[in-house]
Amino acid sequence: MKTLFGGLIEFENQLKLTEFLKNMDNKTSMKIIEGALEYGMKNGLFDLTEACCLYTAINKIKYYEE
Repeated sequence: MKTLFGGLIEFENQLKLTEFLKNMDNKTSMKIIEGALEYGMKNGLFDLTEACCLYTAINKIKYYEE
């Protein structure tokens, strides 16, 4: 089993991953983005200012989605 973002997404092969990504809805898409950002933060990918910008952008997207 292969994983992405520290286990957020698990898949058996590239075909299964492609199928999952093709069929995901907006809610799942947002969860993946948030999880990927959290994974990136834990692994030092973003500094605090960058993370703040990203989370603010996500919250705006969520607001307009509702």
